[in-house]
Amino acid sequence: MMKGLLIVVFVNFVGVGALIPVLPYAVIDEAGSSETVMTLLLASFALAMMIGSPILGRLSDHFGRRRVLIWSIFFSVVGHFWFAMTTDISMMFVARILAGFASGSIGVIQAIITDTTEAEDRAKAMGLLGAFVGFGFVSGPAIGGLLSGYGGAVHTAPFMFASGLALLGFIIAIFFVPESKGNTRPRQLSLIRRIVLIRMSGLAMFGLAVFLLNLAFAQIEASFTLVLKDVMEYSSRQTGYVFTWVGVIIILVQGIFIGPITRFLTTIGASAMGAFLLVFGQVLTVLMVGYYLDVFQPSFWPMIICSTLVCTGFALANPTITAAASQVIRKNEVGGIMGVIQGLGSLGQVLGLVLSGPFYELGGGVLTFGFGALISLMLFIVIAMMILRPRRRRPARSA
Repeated sequence: MMKGLLIVVFVNFVGVGALIPVLPYAVIDEAGSSETVMTLLLASFALAMMIGSPILGRLSDHFGRRRVLIWSIFFSVVGHFWFAMTTDISMMFVARILAGFASGSIGVIQAIITDTTEAEDRAKAMGLLGAFVGFGFVSGPAIGGLLSGYGGAVHTAPFMFASGLALLGFIIAIFFVPESKGNTRPRQLSLIRRIVLIRMSGLAMFGLAVFLLNLAFAQIEASFTLVLKDVMEYSSRQTGYVFTWVGVIIILVQGIFIGPITRFLTTIGASAMGAFLLVFGQVLTVLMVGYYLDVFQPSFWPMIICSTLVCTGFALANPTITAAASQVIRKNEVGGIMGVIQGLGSLGQVLGLVLSGPFYELGGGVLTFGFGALISLMLFIVIAMMILRPRRRRPARSA
């Protein structure tokens, strides 16, 4: 069953990332819309996914995990296919909102894993789940860019492929994912109660750090493709090659280098290093796209240096901030507090995507990456404050 779930997760998140390298060409060149509309389209998916996750999770409590998972994957198939077949911007929004809501099924998959694994095996299972989410997400942009332009519109082939992969996940879920039932239903907490919980836990700084990290990186996610299109004058396929490199960097950092780095610097120290690289990489990007340095004009190698620094920083900071938070949470509070922290990350991502379009129209890559660098600097300061004022881990209370 676990293998089936991992394949389902991978094929689902390929479709999440496939849009990124083709988005400016599909929305601006073919649909005739603006950069702001383009980034709102990205934000609509993220917002729909954020809303869909708790709703699908609650439905799975009442109607069964397997049934809700199968239907959500079916709607992913429809959403990706719909997007592939349209060049109308309003229909693009409808298709991406549908696919985003359906992608909220990741919470249902987490519930299935929780239901069917022993406590001592659950961390390993959740780690595998996160790895396949990441692998699908970094593979999606590469596939989207490399397939762009075939079969009609620039986004037709990438999303026909994403729809086909989702269909494969749909079939796997039907035949290889059995029903699971939790032993007890978790007590549902209101949003206000969850916020109070994280405030009382003393982990508000971690929540702020996750919010700032996602706010900063969402700027990069949206505006980097615009910089490649407008400043570097890359095609969608060349953009796909760049995102293939980005995916390789993220996989190498999180799969190989993050362990030795955390052992040498500690987990929170690795977070600080990641934040510093984010600041440095974005400042260099501002210098490059603004033509502020004669030796660092927009060209292949400066672009590779900037993207490598930024993606290495995010790949370091993203998992280590969460890991550092988990080390100081009481065992009987993990679910509620981590849910709030991840929710703050989703909020930062949506806000960053919404802001990046207007910022790009006002000041191009200089303004968007400058804003991202400022937010990343705030992130570095927050992490530095946590290092300078370490919090002693509280002993776990018995449930």
